Amino acid sequence: MKFWNLGRVTLALAASLVLIGGMDSCIYDYTNAYIIVTGSQYNQIASYREDNDTGQLRAAPGDPLSSGGQDPIRAVLLTGGRYVYVLNHGKPTFDSTTGNVTWTGGNISVFSIGGDGQLAYQLSYPSQGNGSIRLAMSGLGDFLYVLDSYEPTPGNPGVTPGQATKSAAYPCYDASTGMYRPVGDVTVFSIDPATGRLYLVQNQEQQTSTGVDLSYFPIGCGPIDMYQGSGYLYIAETSNPFFQTQNGEDIYPYQAPSGGQLLQPQSPQILQGTTGISVINGSSSGKYIYILDNGTNTIYTFTAGANGFLSGISGGSYPNYSVTSGMTALTTDNTGSYLYIANSQAPVLGQPNSIISAFYVTPNTGDLQPITSGTNSMFPTGSGPVCIFEDTSHQYVYTADSQSSQVTGSRFDPNSGVLSNLSHGSAFPTVGTPTWCLYSANTN
Repeated sequence: MKFWNLGRVTLALAASLVLIGGMDSCIYDYTNAYIIVTGSQYNQIASYREDNDTGQLRAAPGDPLSSGGQDPIRAVLLTGGRYVYVLNHGKPTFDSTTGNVTWTGGNISVFSIGGDGQLAYQLSYPSQGNGSIRLAMSGLGDFLYVLDSYEPTPGNPGVTPGQATKSAAYPCYDASTGMYRPVGDVTVFSIDPATGRLYLVQNQEQQTSTGVDLSYFPIGCGPIDMYQGSGYLYIAETSNPFFQTQNGEDIYPYQAPSGGQLLQPQSPQILQGTTGISVINGSSSGKYIYILDNGTNTIYTFTAGANGFLSGISGGSYPNYSVTSGMTALTTDNTGSYLYIANSQAPVLGQPNSIISAFYVTPNTGDLQPITSGTNSMFPTGSGPVCIFEDTSHQYVYTADSQSSQVTGSRFDPNSGVLSNLSHGSAFPTVGTPTWCLYSANTN
């Protein structure tokens, strides 16, 4: 009888150990998403597995990798989560004698994402223009748009010429060198969804002087950012060379029908009074388009109007209450009920962390109301955030922080929008000087 009781105790103890081990396995083996970060310090990209229960991050095996070029600044995910495209801005070298800028190491690198989040380099493709700064994916994931600072120079790829005086061919002022340079452009690629490979789309609307289709789509001066939504590719620019009397920066709504062509509107939409647009992006629902203006520290809310032109909502101009400047990125939660803005500056001089501004989006009207937790209306994050997103599980918000070289996680309360620290630590070291982050929900 004693031996029988001892057997029962031993069996119960063994069952308990199995249960505990199973719980531990569940905590560490249940990957909710892969988080991908690019960094400019060593030209790298890395992937991290996100734990569903705690929000903790663990580096995928073999990471980080080379980004395949110089100065990776953006990345986008192909629909389905199998491939990620990394935009390498390239290294500019200025020749004071000729006024030319030579670009090296700029391209779009393609990486596959393995079942454990491990990245594998595939191929690289050159953009047509120089000084590429942004990537965007079409709504169906069949086209990739690349925003270039300068259109290409015929017969001299990789070189952006300049001259001391303004002309029709060189209408854009480059404040960093004091020279006038060509306009910017968008390079368009079609995507093979099975392999992730890119194929250049020719511009059937505009030709060279010899009647050959352009390999790119010219835009205005000083491109800033772009957003694809509502069937349009919205491009923010500092100015347009054909509209010199404007008092504000431009938003161009290019119609983006099937086939990859970009149809230019008759004129830009000038946002009066804007002096430092940093971001244009949309809500998760696609209902609202947000523009952040660092020049006036203002958040603008729009809907897509006739011909794609932005239509402001009532009360659609709202001050960023938390800081005086430094808005770098925005995201909304999965329902579009909350808006979060990453700010590179802290509200108090010497404070080590930067902050996230949080707003409640009023249903039907889109008005913004600050979210507070007690007396606090700001939520800390790592130093110098460059990107922000809510993960697919609707539990966590992450930023990648350039000054502290870390990813910072926060727990998200879907009932109030309040952010709080993760229970087992919120800071995770990552690649040097992060420049962008995103996630893949495909963990198969």
